[in-house]
Amino acid sequence: MRKWLTVVLGSLLLICGVSCGDNLRDDAELIGIDEPLDDLVRLESIEVSETTDGASISSIDISYDRNQLIEGVAFIDGQNPTFKMTYAGNNRLIQIEQSQGAQNSISTLEYEGNTITVNTMLNGRSGQQKELRIDSQNRIDRAITYTLDNTGNRTETKRLQYLYTQNFNVTRINDLSSNGNTVLGYTEFTYFFNNNAFLDMNDVIRFLIFEDFVPYTRYLPSTQREYERVGGSFVETRTIEYAYSLQEDQFPSSRAVKTTTSTGIQTTYEFFNYQP
Repeated sequence: MRKWLTVVLGSLLLICGVSCGDNLRDDAELIGIDEPLDDLVRLESIEVSETTDGASISSIDISYDRNQLIEGVAFIDGQNPTFKMTYAGNNRLIQIEQSQGAQNSISTLEYEGNTITVNTMLNGRSGQQKELRIDSQNRIDRAITYTLDNTGNRTETKRLQYLYTQNFNVTRINDLSSNGNTVLGYTEFTYFFNNNAFLDMNDVIRFLIFEDFVPYTRYLPSTQREYERVGGSFVETRTIEYAYSLQEDQFPSSRAVKTTTSTGIQTTYEFFNYQP
């Protein structure tokens, strides 16, 4: 399910503290994670199909509480994970509970300085920690993932660096070695100038739930190209091209997602349903 979400739903999602229109920092507190409240449309569901007629093969349902904060996300696919969000009194996201069959996890979020730390308990045992480091422009600079052993010792498993265009779209994500000195792979993006259906979504939700969606991006992508280091050079491993159909308000009603890999080409179609 999440692979086809690539950029729309992952990094996004989304890694990365608040929505694209909000500030991560203010004078009183370096990081402020308030779910945005605005007049933009809100997604109610996304249907995924292998045909243009919209016959669904999977879907995502998004529910909101009385304050219009996202309270639940349900993936309807072969694995059917569901997510439940908990907020503090100031609308700050403080916990995400995931259920997927017998596998359950609880992620708690801590905010300090320019870092958001996400600690995840897997079936009641420590399992993973993520650090989201925010730059001086209120954007993600690094996203570092660690695994934790039974004694709490951690081992770094992933280090991502986010690079931006002048209008705050993510232009490139570098997959770095643990010392940050070597690029192991990277992903480059170009963009389509239209309204982002996920603009008002909390970027922590984008990042943690929609793993392939790039947080803080203001527009939807036109292309996504992924490269891996092989010896002393980089080899393109996956290309994704997006073709959009737009509503009158320029929000997407659907899009075709064409994915090219070494094994061939696959096209899926995503249909976006909004709150009335």
